[in-house]
Amino acid sequence: KVGGKYIDFAAPDFAGDTIRLSEHIRGKFALINLWASWCGPCRTKGIEMIPVYEEFKDSGFEVLGIARERNKEAGINASEMDRYPWLNLLEINDNQKIWEKYKLGNSGGGMFLVDREGTILAVSPTPEEVRAILTKYL
Repeated sequence: KVGGKYIDFAAPDFAGDTIRLSEHIRGKFALINLWASWCGPCRTKGIEMIPVYEEFKDSGFEVLGIARERNKEAGINASEMDRYPWLNLLEINDNQKIWEKYKLGNSGGGMFLVDREGTILAVSPTPEEVRAILTKYL
């Protein structure tokens, strides 16, 4: 929830390399984007965030996507179709329990905006809300 700290985890990227969230976003404002190829609203929210990412990526803003899938091909194909420009990781068959850790249950996903210290600034923010927060701090 807002004011709390994000929960760290490690998961494989599309190439199979394990990435730790805290290492990837250290020192940056970041949007943790949990999504799934089968979740239309999640994918739409991700696509809507691309212009915000493009606007602020050179100012210390990062997006990290995590695709909740049964197989990696579904996540890779959806990411390519939606043209996500950021790094995406895979949560295959809930192996890392990421959705459980983020209290998302069986949903397709959720978004969490965090500051440089890892404090959650917004849960499920709109692109306009993310832009307003980043404009204020970056």
